[in-house]
Amino acid sequence: MKNNVLTTQELSRYLKLNEKTILKMVKSGELPGVKIANQWRFYLSVVDKYLQNKIVQSLEQSLSKATKDIMPLSRLIEHSFIILDLKSNSRDGVLYELAKIAEDAGIAISAEDVFEQLQNRENMLSTAVGNCIAIPHPRNPSEELFRRSSVIIARSLNGVDFSSPDGKKVHLFFMACATDITLHLKLLSKIAKLLESKNVFYKFMNANSKEDIIKILLESERITIVSVES
Repeated sequence: MKNNVLTTQELSRYLKLNEKTILKMVKSGELPGVKIANQWRFYLSVVDKYLQNKIVQSLEQSLSKATKDIMPLSRLIEHSFIILDLKSNSRDGVLYELAKIAEDAGIAISAEDVFEQLQNRENMLSTAVGNCIAIPHPRNPSEELFRRSSVIIARSLNGVDFSSPDGKKVHLFFMACATDITLHLKLLSKIAKLLESKNVFYKFMNANSKEDIIKILLESERITIVSVES
């Protein structure tokens, strides 16, 4: 969408909500808008940032009940699922590289299909969550995309512009690969919990090998277990 300022009708189409719902959300403060001559107007950039912030703030809360009955990330990730330095320096280049990694590792059935799904998701709203981290994932995870559920971890030393809400380049990518929506939500919850760990970003960025990445995951899970038990 090229317009920077949207009418209520245009925002309704953009968010796929009816206009009455939009107006109700604006009046309740759920959506940011400006009233000019009895007509509401919405800055697209402000709406996108608002929605992204809501996703980031509510991710752990909305998925907190989904962490049961799934293996720890350290047991779902093999060396072939980890890339220490992505070659791509563009959003779509990274998305295709992640999809190809999943295909080569035997997780994805078709890199092209996964890439298309990743693109569709990013075109809706960036999966960058700030602090140089993004969590790319398909819009519709299913057995038609993935043979099994896992997570691809990839690092870009130079960073990639990913329309992050804080404006920073993304250096660390966690791509959720799930065979159904339930497992998808559980993986996102696991990733969100991992990212709560102290200095986890710097640990990943300073890792010298894939073995170091696995050790970081194991350490984070050990700390989580100790915290819960205490």
